[in-house]
Amino acid sequence: MKHRIFGKKLGRNHNERKALFSSLAKAIFINGSIDTTQARATAIVSTIESLSNTIITKPDLIARRELFKVLQNQTWVNNVVKTFKETFGDQTSNFTKITKVKRRFGDDSLIVKLSFVKPVKFDIKKISTKVEEKKGSKADTKKIEKKDLKPKKIVKKIKETK
Repeated sequence: MKHRIFGKKLGRNHNERKALFSSLAKAIFINGSIDTTQARATAIVSTIESLSNTIITKPDLIARRELFKVLQNQTWVNNVVKTFKETFGDQTSNFTKITKVKRRFGDDSLIVKLSFVKPVKFDIKKISTKVEEKKGSKADTKKIEKKDLKPKKIVKKIKETK
């Protein structure tokens, strides 16, 4: 009996399942749609619907904080909230749809396309931060220093005698 059992395990432990759900939610909020198996799509739909409902109905700060838990990037969060409110406006439910795409050749599992009901285009540009630039510059100098310290190999050509 499966009384009081919620959700699917998807063959993973708690941490792996949490990471899978986070990555799927991040992918759909960045790309607008994803192709995945039917089991994964049905498992993640409730999370995406609840986040979408939070963006539309809750105050702005609460919505941004909830979305930041999933996306982990403030520029993405700002852009997603802005475009989501423009696209869906007063709609408070039924944000996602699942359409069958094909059967996977290896294990014959059903591949579906999980997408938003209305076409949503998130214009997310990756902004380089000062921390990344500093790390990059230090790494470049270290690589150059290591190259200079390595001894050069001298290859001698041996003349063949006839």
